[in-house]
Formats: sequence, structure tokens, C-alpha cells
Amino acid sequence: MYPVINIFGFNVASYGLMNLLGFGLGITLASWRAKKRGISFEQEFLLLIHVCIGVIIGAKLLFLLINIDYIWLHKEILFQSMDNLITYLGGGFVFYGGLAGGIIAAYLYCRYYQEPFLKMLEIAVPSIPLIHAMGRIGCFLAGCCYGIPVNSWLGVTFTRSPYAPNGIPLFPVQLLEAGINLILFMVLLIYARQERKPFQVLGFYLLFYSLARFILEYLRFDETRGIYGILSTSQWISILVLAVAIYLLLGKRIRQVPSA
Repeated sequence: MYPVINIFGFNVASYGLMNLLGFGLGITLASWRAKKRGISFEQEFLLLIHVCIGVIIGAKLLFLLINIDYIWLHKEILFQSMDNLITYLGGGFVFYGGLAGGIIAAYLYCRYYQEPFLKMLEIAVPSIPLIHAMGRIGCFLAGCCYGIPVNSWLGVTFTRSPYAPNGIPLFPVQLLEAGINLILFMVLLIYARQERKPFQVLGFYLLFYSLARFILEYLRFDETRGIYGILSTSQWISILVLAVAIYLLLGKRIRQVPSA
């Protein structure tokens, strides 16, 4: 669609720009909300800067792990020059890897600086779908993570995308996921207005996003991401995330029920 946007005479990658905007909005919102929970703006802000680093590392590592076969088969080309390697490493991120990397980074940061991990993490949770929504809009502009071919008014035809097949009407699954994330963002803001038990806000988010992502994968048409040809990698991870979400929401309650 618009992989590159010209701003004041400079060509800027739309994907990177939207992600940068998303992170900026998400970090600012969470830092502002932190003051109502007894956490200073600076505390939450510094935490989320480290989380962003964890997100990038985690998203890239999972991408490389998923594509290990491709890397091995094309190792002569990829490692032929530093330019080829940098070009390949510069693209490709997996959301679930970024989510895990961000949570791990938050834990390590809070442990090192002796900050309240659970409290600061749950303050940040509503910002996750906001950041993700902006990122998916970036995907749409760049043409990556594209949808299945459709023969209806819903189809969007890319003409300058370096990723999507150009000239074919494709379902705008990126925009659908962005919309779902924005709705989830608003619901989480309302849900998190009251103090919740530990992991309840995170569990709520993981529950609904994993269900949505599992379904959305059937509308994706970009290169094969599956394992054993049954479900896509993200669908397998969604099942695992759903199980974790149910445990976070119900596990403690179940343990507290007295046996007969």
C-alpha cells in the first residue's frame, strides 16, 4: 500500500513509523496511569523502555527460530556478505516472541531494581493491544502479514508492496486485527480501572487475544508458518497462551476450593 511515506522530504518506512508511534503512545499512557497506582511516571517509563528492548529481542529470536530451516537452506546466500545478513535480520518479527520477551525483560528489570513486578506489569497490560494495533496498521501499509485472496469489495489490491503479491485482491486481515486490538485496548482500560487480583488483567488480555489470533490465522495468506501442516505456529502458541490465561484467571481459585 504505502511501504514508504515521505515526510518533509525524507522517506520513512511506514511499518517502523507506526510501531514507533504505537510504542510512544503505549508507554506514555501506561506511565500516566501508573501515578494512580502509586507508581511514579519515571518508574513505569524506565521499565517500559527496557520492555521495548525485550520485545524487539524476543520477536526477532522467535522469528529466527521459526525460520531456522530457511536460514540453513540459504546459509550460503545469507552469510555471503554482511549486507545480506543485515538485510535479512532487519525484517521479520513474531508478536508472541515479543510478548514473551517484554514480560521477561520486565521481570528482570524489576528484580534488579527491586520494583513491584506484578503491579507495574499489570499497569502496562492495557497498552499492549494499543501498541499492537498500531503495528498492524504498519503491516497493512507495508503489505506484510497479508490476508487470503478474496473476490469481493473487501479485497485490497497492493501495487507497490515488497511483501504481498501485487495485483491480487487480498482480505485486509491486518486492519481487522488492528480493530480487534483497539477494542481489546478499550475494554482493558475499563477492566483495569479497579484494583484486580494478581495476573487478572494479564490473564484477561491473554485469554481474548489468543482466541482472536487463533481465528485470524485462518485469514492469513503469507508464507507458510505451520508446524506439521496442521496449524500455524501462531495457532499452536495461541493454544498454549490460552491455557496459561485460564490458569492465571482460574488456577488460584481452583486451588482454594476445599476438597469434599
